[in-house]
Amino acid sequence: MDRFPEALDGIPDAVLIVDAEGVVRAANERAESVLGYAPDDIEGREFETLLFDPGDGAAGRELHRYVVDPEPRSMSASLDLCARRADGAELPVTLSLGPFEKAGETYLVVTLVDVREERAEQAELHRRTQTLEALHEATQDLLKTTDREVAAAAAVEYVEEVLGHPIAGIWLYDEERDALDPHVWTDAADEVVGDHPVFAADDRSISWQVFESGKPEYVADIRTDPDRYNPDSPIRSELVLPLGRYGIINVGATEPDAFDDSDLAVARIWAATVTMVLVRIERERQLRAREDEVARERDRLEEFASLVSHDLRSPLNVAAGNLDLVRERLREDHGEIPEIDAVARSLDRMEALVEDMLALAKQGTAIDETEAVSLSALAEECWGNVDTERAELAVVGDLALRADRSRLQQALENLFANAVAHVGADVRVEVGPLDDAAGDPGFYVADDGPGVPAEVRDQAFDAGVSTDPDGTGFGLKIVAEVADAHGWSVELVDAESGGARFEFRGIETVDSSEVEAVEGADTDGTADVSGTGDAAEAADIDDGED
Repeated sequence: MDRFPEALDGIPDAVLIVDAEGVVRAANERAESVLGYAPDDIEGREFETLLFDPGDGAAGRELHRYVVDPEPRSMSASLDLCARRADGAELPVTLSLGPFEKAGETYLVVTLVDVREERAEQAELHRRTQTLEALHEATQDLLKTTDREVAAAAAVEYVEEVLGHPIAGIWLYDEERDALDPHVWTDAADEVVGDHPVFAADDRSISWQVFESGKPEYVADIRTDPDRYNPDSPIRSELVLPLGRYGIINVGATEPDAFDDSDLAVARIWAATVTMVLVRIERERQLRAREDEVARERDRLEEFASLVSHDLRSPLNVAAGNLDLVRERLREDHGEIPEIDAVARSLDRMEALVEDMLALAKQGTAIDETEAVSLSALAEECWGNVDTERAELAVVGDLALRADRSRLQQALENLFANAVAHVGADVRVEVGPLDDAAGDPGFYVADDGPGVPAEVRDQAFDAGVSTDPDGTGFGLKIVAEVADAHGWSVELVDAESGGARFEFRGIETVDSSEVEAVEGADTDGTADVSGTGDAAEAADIDDGED
């Protein structure tokens, strides 16, 4: 050691001086922490006996060549050499060898670096990477699951195979019993625990506390926890993870403190994934149930429509026809008879009810194919289809929108007929686009009547609600159904004139070039149409006229 002070002083790593015969001639004090020998005990030993190659021998042969034929070069950690410590332990090291001359003799300076921590970190990183990859694959598989039983079994299987904890189980919440029932568990859990308990609010248990609080809990030693369910349980450490309102995952071990931070983090991620899948499965089940209910409702509506169409309309037609015959016979002898007129009005009302109910039953909540529609052109066409008498239609501007033309026509005709029926033959109806300043395009239909009474406004779109004694109460209901089918909103507000104003929003606008030209429509001006139901005679469009 005294011959090589300048080579060893101040070096933080273990350093050996090896002569040409491969014998250690000196060692610094740091060498003892790596090899377990005091420096004096190392000197005189054959250098290669202090190391061994745990691999295929290639590293050992390379080391031997360095010793017998020294030259400047470095040894790589990939050689996986290990030091033989004095206590018999094996220690992975990285070697660096450099030759030097002293007094005509060649020596090697050998630096040994303890790489235990580095190798342990690499191994841990590799383990975590594999675990996360397995977690990703398991998540992808679990997301394909549509059955709760299958999902629960897969969740427990992952805990056993990937996390490496064979004692695991899932308890699912039974709402009727207000308890957590054991649902699925691993074979190891069956062997260690035996009969799996049911956890309830009245019982003291960590599992129920976790389910109720929604917060995961890790108990390093069950025997020190006063809330343990079974004091004699063979389980010593336990990780309980909530699954939302669905239950818990319980992972255990027979030794205390069996879970590290990595286990806890991955297990929590997995529990959140399982919860998400259970939520999706429940929603899909509810959706299927809803679809089944909608299908049954549709069948009932179709049956109802058939009943209205055949079993009610036919006798009404017979009654109306016979009433006309009776009226003609009696008119010759007795003139007009008020009671006959009352019966005729009742039959007309029944016919109107049948038509409106049939329309509601047939239209449903879906729409057919949509197309580009000109609001002004369609409004004028609808006005001509309604018995408007002396009423006036003012189309203020135009709007190109995408809609089911026949359904939108149905809504407009109902609004026009509703205005005439409630306001009178001289009503003025205005149709036009809404202000799009808020980025929510739409259109409105307004009249200049007295408006809708406040006490019935909230129920205006309900079936059977009408302020007209002779009204069916289905007109505005049909309007609301048309709006809903398109995904629009419709709101009843006061018009500037004090009348009723219906505002439709949430529509999809299109470029006017997509709308086919409609004869008689002027999209740049204001249309003013008055008529008695004959569209050809009623159309009177003057630019700029309100």
